[in-house]
Amino acid sequence: MAEMNLVQTRVDAIRRLVRRKATQPLTRALTKSSAADIAEALAHLTRNECLFLAKHLPDTIAGETLLTCNEETMRVLIDGVAFERLTRWLDEMEPDDQADLIERLPDELQRRLLERMLPTDRQNVEELMAYPQDSAGGIMSPVAFRLNDATTCREAISALQEQGDVEMVFYLYVENDAGQLVGVTSLRQLLMNSPSTALAEIMTSDVIAVSAETDQEEVARIAQRYSFLAIPVVDDTRKLLGIVTVDDVLDVVREEAAEDMLKMAGVPEDSSNDTDGALTAARKRLTWLLVTLVGGVGLSEVIGLFEETLAREAVLAGFIPLVMGLGGNVGIQAATLTVRGLAVGGVAYDRASSARLLFKEGQVGLVMGLALAVLLAGYCLVRYPNWELAAAVGLSIVLAVLTSAVLGTLIPMSLDKVGVDPAVATGPFVTTSIDWIAIVVYFVVCTRLFGF
Repeated sequence: MAEMNLVQTRVDAIRRLVRRKATQPLTRALTKSSAADIAEALAHLTRNECLFLAKHLPDTIAGETLLTCNEETMRVLIDGVAFERLTRWLDEMEPDDQADLIERLPDELQRRLLERMLPTDRQNVEELMAYPQDSAGGIMSPVAFRLNDATTCREAISALQEQGDVEMVFYLYVENDAGQLVGVTSLRQLLMNSPSTALAEIMTSDVIAVSAETDQEEVARIAQRYSFLAIPVVDDTRKLLGIVTVDDVLDVVREEAAEDMLKMAGVPEDSSNDTDGALTAARKRLTWLLVTLVGGVGLSEVIGLFEETLAREAVLAGFIPLVMGLGGNVGIQAATLTVRGLAVGGVAYDRASSARLLFKEGQVGLVMGLALAVLLAGYCLVRYPNWELAAAVGLSIVLAVLTSAVLGTLIPMSLDKVGVDPAVATGPFVTTSIDWIAIVVYFVVCTRLFGF
């Protein structure tokens, strides 16, 4: 909480300095601020205020700030800042960040910026842009500290001191004479071993690497599993293409979390309150609502099949929202946990592991169902002194919660198995499906077992 207050204080300070046109204090504040803080401040400023801030923004951080901004603020800056200044901003960025920024710009501006870059820099950026955005190649940096395996520790340290274009040196990657990645070592190993020791003697030859086509989520899982600060990206011949650093991994985790939250709510990934008009936003979000509408109409027809039961015991109607609500909540809980397990690699696909997971969720559902059933049955006995009603409602809750827990686990696992993103399973799809199951279980129990 204290850190959040500090961030907000910085953002508010930047906004106040901009509105007061306090040039010198603003320049000092921007120099000491992070790109994320500046981008947040920009989001709350008018167009003229944004351009005033940009006028005093240091080139060294301006490009990263532009990359961090939302779409609306970015449009304001690229329309209001001179082209020559944009090129200086771009020159201060790392190749992977340059590629990310250029991809977000209009096509004509992309072409002009690429034409102004040095041939080597342009080649690096264009190669990065050729990879899918959600792949290891799309987020990697082509700049990595690499040396031949015959290099000594003394030579490696000297080379590191002379290296000026490496963004983050977490590891030293070792190549053979053919340029293939054969090992990796840490900077600590360079200092702890004799200066005359060759890298081949101290390197770890079992290098965990990914291909350029590897999905960024898989890269993030590997980094998390092995606590890596960087992961090498290689081609089919084991030649080092670049590295994915920990800051990129954190960006992936944040992006994927936001994407899954949207999918869980049935909202398209490209929806935005900042850029979408009312009609566009409504159209994008309407699809899943139509699915829910169709499911709800079908559910009303199902309830209509039990009109006779409701006519004989009208009090049963009062428990319909409760049964549906409990079943839906339990199902979403189970589905969310399963999606999270799939995302972090905690759910295995072999038959035994899947059966264990389903059995465990069934146990959890049974325990929760029994606890809820006892409470609800007790309420029925106090409010409506009717043992048959209490038993019917209690048993229905047990079966509905048990079924919801199992289905909430089974649906995302099944979708993931057939190649469908399981995050969509935690949205209206699971809710509507489980509402159907819960209400059918409720009325079948009440009708068949107790003669209502």
